[in-house]
Amino acid sequence: MLIGVISDTHGYVHPRLHDVFKGVDYILHAGDAGDDSVLDELQLIAPVTAVSGNMDGTPTARRTLTRTVTLGGVKIGMHHGHYPGAGGGSLGVRLVSLFNRERPDIIIHGHTHYAEVYSLGNVMIVNPGAACRSGVCVGAPTVALIEIRSPRDYSIEIVELAQGLQRDAPSQP
Repeated sequence: MLIGVISDTHGYVHPRLHDVFKGVDYILHAGDAGDDSVLDELQLIAPVTAVSGNMDGTPTARRTLTRTVTLGGVKIGMHHGHYPGAGGGSLGVRLVSLFNRERPDIIIHGHTHYAEVYSLGNVMIVNPGAACRSGVCVGAPTVALIEIRSPRDYSIEIVELAQGLQRDAPSQP
């Protein structure tokens, strides 16, 4: 199963996005879509699950504040990252605490516009970066791809939209 992960589109669908997400089975949007027309456009590629970001206004049934989904046997928690709960520590630590009851394998967030993939205990933390237009994004627009081969065998890649599918080596749990 191949999952496209995107965040911080801010009302914009990058012209290379359809090519990069071609063949994905599912798309996860980690907030700040900008408006639902972005989600409608992504829905033309594959089914979409989204959370609401700080620029999306009031959360809706389509864009809740948090979500947990299971895809390919992998449990994935989603939150934009703008209000991951009270307490100290890094954003990753606070997100793990937020999803303590659900115990996901992967937590996806956005908000910082900075792409990163790292492990925190038994949880992979994924920020696909921002896929917004120049002037709103910090650095190159990016997305992530998660390839799930089995519930314990998956890889996560950050893809620069300007580069297309020329990717770095995948990160594995």
